[in-house]
Amino acid sequence: MIGALITAAATIAAAVIAAVAMGGNDDKPAAQPGPAAVTSAQPPAASPTPSPVASKPVQSLPSQSPAPKASKNARIEANPDSGSSGTVITLTGSGFAAGERVRLVFNGSYGKEWELRDVTASADGGFVAEIKVPAEGADNQQRSVEAKGLDSKRTADTPFTTTE
Repeated sequence: MIGALITAAATIAAAVIAAVAMGGNDDKPAAQPGPAAVTSAQPPAASPTPSPVASKPVQSLPSQSPAPKASKNARIEANPDSGSSGTVITLTGSGFAAGERVRLVFNGSYGKEWELRDVTASADGGFVAEIKVPAEGADNQQRSVEAKGLDSKRTADTPFTTTE
């Protein structure tokens, strides 16, 4: 019953759109903009609509989703993202080559860099490492921590705010 009502409504809407688009080819004036007149028309009794189960879907998903591909972009995250001299920062990185040496660098002002340590990326290109904020770098400024893949040349950085 609902399917018949939807079909009837769609048919009426298509007829109205066609009439407006044609502008009327007879002596009647073309439809003018404004509210539409509503008329009640009882649709004829329809036979039951065939079940859509038998028809093919317009779009279907694969039966098994493909595995996500590893990102080719290196990323790091610092926790915490601010601290004073000597604060221990845990860096979590990803997107480096498997087994690659990754150099961890604390970037200061005027191009000053402190190469703090090297770590080895895991088989999936990730790492977790701890570093300390260098004493010379803590001056209430926005800084960054950078990870540099020594083989892949991939780099990633994350902001770090130093406090005194």
